[in-house]
Amino acid sequence: MNDKNCNPLNSVYCNLKVKLAGSLSERDLDNLYSCTLCNECHTAGLNRGAREIAVSKDMIAPHLGAIAGNIRRHGNPYCAAGARKGKGPDAGGTILFRGCTPSYKTPEILAAVESLLTRKGIRYGLMDDEPCCGNILFNLGDRACGSEVVARNIARFKEAGVKRIITLCPGCYAAFNRYYKGKDGFDPEVLLAVDLLDGIRVAGEGFVVQDPCHAKEKGEAVRRILPGAVNKSASPCCGAGAGLMSHDRLLAEAKAKKAFNGGTAKVVTYCPFCYLNLSSVKPGEVADLYVMLDRQGENHGSYDAGSVAVKPRMMAEARVPIREKLAGILPIGSR
Repeated sequence: MNDKNCNPLNSVYCNLKVKLAGSLSERDLDNLYSCTLCNECHTAGLNRGAREIAVSKDMIAPHLGAIAGNIRRHGNPYCAAGARKGKGPDAGGTILFRGCTPSYKTPEILAAVESLLTRKGIRYGLMDDEPCCGNILFNLGDRACGSEVVARNIARFKEAGVKRIITLCPGCYAAFNRYYKGKDGFDPEVLLAVDLLDGIRVAGEGFVVQDPCHAKEKGEAVRRILPGAVNKSASPCCGAGAGLMSHDRLLAEAKAKKAFNGGTAKVVTYCPFCYLNLSSVKPGEVADLYVMLDRQGENHGSYDAGSVAVKPRMMAEARVPIREKLAGILPIGSR
């Protein structure tokens, strides 16, 4: 697999063509959606704009149609059955927004975050029948459907008295900051779970951190949690974002492999999408930060004992059946 579809000129070309000619070929759509919107090339805005125009003209990529349909019918992009249960925010108006991918694809990461927050004495509630945040719809260019999701969710959050939202998925974190805050009188405090883990340390020697595209500003805080970790990002982008895993599996894997260029042995991340995609090419060599921290607490009973080396067992316990989990992420168009 070469990187021709990652060429930033594709975003420029498709943006101009859809504006001037009013149409895109099937190949154009393929190239347009072969972008993770990481913005490393500074053309993500052009790509987003082209996607939105294409959708408004009923040029719908197959994976967008499948994902949007699943969200409408099932409340999540994975066609997963079973509502996410909860009793609403705690007395202070705080909820942990679990997110679709942690709930249905990486429940071990969700469980670790819940455990960490509880041990830190952070009180939170869970929304009953928790909805999708809608971020993937905006990323795929379906602004109309995404806006419907946001409006519906804001009404529910306001009715429930939500004032503070803790997320563990950087995509959800970005969505709440970008599309929810300040809209229709709803202005919650939005936090990524890592923001609440200051003071916890786990030795990170030998690990390279993969900073997710939606939360790169958290990198400094994460490296304080992981003293000894290599002070660089494994790769500018893991290859999972903006629906690429559903659109072109081979391209997503090719981008994931770049994180291991230069002899990188072990990668730690704090994003479920990064974790899934990187693990698909290097099973057992990728760790989730929250799972690592939770295992440390289980093994040592306290977070006041200072940094603790990550033992191989911690890596092994963080593993998941990646291929099985990826199956539901590839509904249409995977190659």
